Amino acid sequence: MTSIVPAPPAGVGAAVPVWLKIDWSPEIEHGIYKDWGSYYSHRRRENMAMYYYNKALSMMPEDFVTLYHRSQTKRKNAQTEGALKDCGEAKRILKRLNIKNAPINLEICAALYELNQFENAKAELHDNTRIFKGNKIKAFENRLVVVDENIKNCCGEELTQFISANEKLLIQVKEMELKAQSQVQNKPLWKVLKEQNKCDVLSVLEIEDELLSPLEIARRNRAFNVFNQIYMDKSWIDVVFLKKLLRNPTLLLEQCQNSKYFLGALNKKKYEEIKIFLKMLHARAPMYYIQYNKFTNKKLMDKFREDCMFRKQYQTGRTMRSVLRSIRHLRAVGNVTRLAKYVEEVMGDYVVLKTSRIMPWKFEFMNEVYNTLALAFAEQCVVPPDKNRQEDKDALLKLLCLPTDKSWDVQHFVFGDRSTHQASDVTDMSMSKSRQWITRLEKRMLFAKYSIEKCYLLHQIGNTHLKSNRFDECCFIARKGITETKNCNSLIWKFLCTLLIIKSNAALHKVERTKESLIKAQKIIEELASPKLAHFVDVCMACNEEECNLKKQRGSFSRRQSTASTHSLDTEPSFDK
Repeated sequence: MTSIVPAPPAGVGAAVPVWLKIDWSPEIEHGIYKDWGSYYSHRRRENMAMYYYNKALSMMPEDFVTLYHRSQTKRKNAQTEGALKDCGEAKRILKRLNIKNAPINLEICAALYELNQFENAKAELHDNTRIFKGNKIKAFENRLVVVDENIKNCCGEELTQFISANEKLLIQVKEMELKAQSQVQNKPLWKVLKEQNKCDVLSVLEIEDELLSPLEIARRNRAFNVFNQIYMDKSWIDVVFLKKLLRNPTLLLEQCQNSKYFLGALNKKKYEEIKIFLKMLHARAPMYYIQYNKFTNKKLMDKFREDCMFRKQYQTGRTMRSVLRSIRHLRAVGNVTRLAKYVEEVMGDYVVLKTSRIMPWKFEFMNEVYNTLALAFAEQCVVPPDKNRQEDKDALLKLLCLPTDKSWDVQHFVFGDRSTHQASDVTDMSMSKSRQWITRLEKRMLFAKYSIEKCYLLHQIGNTHLKSNRFDECCFIARKGITETKNCNSLIWKFLCTLLIIKSNAALHKVERTKESLIKAQKIIEELASPKLAHFVDVCMACNEEECNLKKQRGSFSRRQSTASTHSLDTEPSFDK
């Protein structure tokens, strides 16, 4: 944390006047600093107390009383390891002086106890009960009772039930720990990487991000909240708020250069202190102990869990039926844009968090939703009444609902043009909406279980590329979607992915490739047996043929013009003779 005491000025300062000099001995100054440390410690200003204790110890490092007080201050700040080190140093100083001090020994036991080392604390307490006599033993005996009760809480009947219920998980965790310990050995880095079948020539190691499924993220958030609710009661929301402040851009403003780092360090320090204190509470009364005492009757606990699951199943069923009604209504109204957004919200934020126990009909529901959305997309493929379609050169683009203005064309950048060099936040594609949307869909692709969901995701990614004028990426993703449709035998999604390829080729005026894609679409529609889609594709074929003929006419006309110009140059009279 940033120190509240200003740093000394650099360089040699001005001479101190004689009247400002106070000729106090180091012993007197040491006593003053120690008293100031005690004063601030009693008022819970731990940073100031630590500062003055450090000043006092810099003058007299062998003062065991100051070490004892600084140890207590560190324990209040959750710096338990430093507290144990200070009281251990005080004990060594007293040992050299052949003095036995009960408060310092009790401070060592308290530090071991707060470090969750119950066995070491118990051994230390037993040793001290043999060293001291009379009233000095009472404090150690009282602390010994507390430690014994905590050990019983951790290793009693509750632990047996917890191990029997989570035996497989504990074995898996133990194997992971052993594997991690075997990797951390006195071996060179290249040898460790070679044993892991990784590249051993990289000077800078690549940091691999941990990919977690949405369900696992929700489980961890829920476990975090439950943990805080058990040990912090109604104050658990403050812990969650403090955690969110760690990366809150409103608190850590870039414009506030002085306060940003101070507030960030302060927030991080306080959050780490809370985590340490919560670990202490968990070590003294584990969650399985609290759960066991909350439901001493196992049958009652199982019944409570079963009732809770049934309530969630019932509520999920009602929500899903409401979702299906909304989807069918939006399809009937014809609001496909809102329907696609609603489906993504439901499937990407709600359904992915439901397990098969809570939602046994999950596969059937996903089929119903995605097929309804696909039918809504297909219903957009209609032929508008247009008598002048054959004379319009952009008839195919209008038929496919593609823009015909110049903004659709690829923008050519000119060297030296001011518009070429845009701001970094504008040219950063990762911050654009389309890139953010594609990133969201690609993350869902990693954890998609069913092929029908993968077909939907690939179609949406390709459609986003199409809207952003990235036609090659659109065709590539659409072909992957066509391959994926073979796994779920979905003809409607196969047709929609083929339609994306048709749109990409039509936007680039590639008539031959558009014709090939339209022929493939005709074969798919024959299996779908949809007269409306068949009529739509036939009209697209006719418009594409018309555009192809226009291109051929332009090509023949340009060839005739070039031939005529060449002939005229050959027949010109020469004036060189």
